[in-house]
Amino acid sequence: MSIDRQQLARMATAKALQLRKRGAIEPWGAVCVFDLAERLGVDVRFIDIPSMEGAYCLAAHPTIIVSSLRPAGRQAFTGAHELGHHVFGHGDQYDELVDIRRAEAKFDPNEFVADCFAGAMLMPKLAVDHAFAVRGLDPSTCQPEHMYSVASYLGVGYATLIRHMQYALGALTQVRSTVLLRSTPQSLRSSLLGRECREPLVYVDLHWTGRAIDVQESDLILLPPDTVIEGRAAMVVEQSTAGTVVNATRPGICRASVPGKTWTAFIRVTRRSYVGRAKYRFAEEVSDLD
Repeated sequence: MSIDRQQLARMATAKALQLRKRGAIEPWGAVCVFDLAERLGVDVRFIDIPSMEGAYCLAAHPTIIVSSLRPAGRQAFTGAHELGHHVFGHGDQYDELVDIRRAEAKFDPNEFVADCFAGAMLMPKLAVDHAFAVRGLDPSTCQPEHMYSVASYLGVGYATLIRHMQYALGALTQVRSTVLLRSTPQSLRSSLLGRECREPLVYVDLHWTGRAIDVQESDLILLPPDTVIEGRAAMVVEQSTAGTVVNATRPGICRASVPGKTWTAFIRVTRRSYVGRAKYRFAEEVSDLD
């Protein structure tokens, strides 16, 4: 019997939208999938195993495991993918590195459904369309830096957003995707800062609402001009017409705001390659000097 991939994709999308609604996520909003999973009664843990993306274990309590060694966008997609395994009752799963899985010729409907679920959870059409609309952007003509800003807001990788918009949403042509993918995240970070930038960079504008800015220690954040930081988890390192560059300095939570504007956002910082339960990843570390 042939497998109808479109039917599987529609089923996965419907389930993701239902779960977003159940988790009180606005239809047009971005989501932290780790927070959502915890609210739904699924434990989330980060571990430092190089050979895997993530896993789902039923055991005594449903648990999602995510590799702490992957980039933030990939961790988010993995978390959503494993949540898909949970929602569809696939049982225990161990997911190898994406590159290894894609190299295997055999089609796995469970993996396909989980991938479709993850895409719809993190990048539903309404949220993607809204993210571009409020910024006055047209995805068919905007600059790669603008695409990077939307990917930052949705918490996914730059290339992941482009491919999702092309294949799942039909919002980008193959030609347009190819053009956008010529820009790499590192080249875009350097373009945004006007200097070489090897560190992970989250691009935040005044349209960032509905979720915290989640980063790891030593990550950089490009915030609106004149942003001020309240708290010790991050500090301003540069002010320019391009924006305020902030460095995540220590685990914890701080607040960003712009004087004279109503916009504010919380910045949540975790240790780099954090290992442990997701619910404790932003806990402040107390030293004898504090």
